[in-house]
Amino acid sequence: MTPDDEARERERALELLRTAFPDYRIVYGGGRWAAAAAGDPPMVWFAETPSSLCGQLFLAQLRNGGTITPLHGKESNSQCAG
Repeated sequence: MTPDDEARERERALELLRTAFPDYRIVYGGGRWAAAAAGDPPMVWFAETPSSLCGQLFLAQLRNGGTITPLHGKESNSQCAG
């Protein structure tokens, strides 16, 4: 995988995570993924991979009774987004 491929994959992962979890500020930097939820103090999650961050946010939504936005859109025939 080339550096350009990795950058495109990272951008796609950011797009999918932000679509699925619109209530969180999700960023990538320094080789780590992070998400923050509003609050005082804010809840913050860190992960080494986008899938790990996705799992953490899914569990946070599950525990807090929140919802997850469906990943419909550009890929209407896709069985799995990501």
